[in-house]
Amino acid sequence: MAKKRAFVRYTKAGNIVPGSLVLTNGSYPSGPSTWKEVPMDLCRETVTISAQVNDTAINAVSISFLCNGVNKISKYSTQDSTDATSLVAILNEEFGAEYGTFTYLTDGLFTLDIKASIANELCPNGFLSFEIFSD
Repeated sequence: MAKKRAFVRYTKAGNIVPGSLVLTNGSYPSGPSTWKEVPMDLCRETVTISAQVNDTAINAVSISFLCNGVNKISKYSTQDSTDATSLVAILNEEFGAEYGTFTYLTDGLFTLDIKASIANELCPNGFLSFEIFSD
């Protein structure tokens, strides 16, 4: 049995055409449009990204998502953190429901298991990252 492959259609501006997902056992769909294969990591429910924070005592904890280093969206909170434990709690409370689960690993390294659909929306063709900062 052949492996299933997924393809989406892109506009000339590089945006995914909503509803264009095609599953096939064969090759690219035919037609005049630009079709690209969906990478396997986008088929998962979540994608893990990370951020390094030097000082976890942050006033008005905020986050930004970047695609290839360019800011795509920023979200703001009015809560202040005092250490890594309170910071990860604030991140999950303020932004977790919308984006996924934040985790503190060690030495200022935080990860986010972001919903793959949101990761693809924020950065369909590139490297998605996030920053934690004081607003």
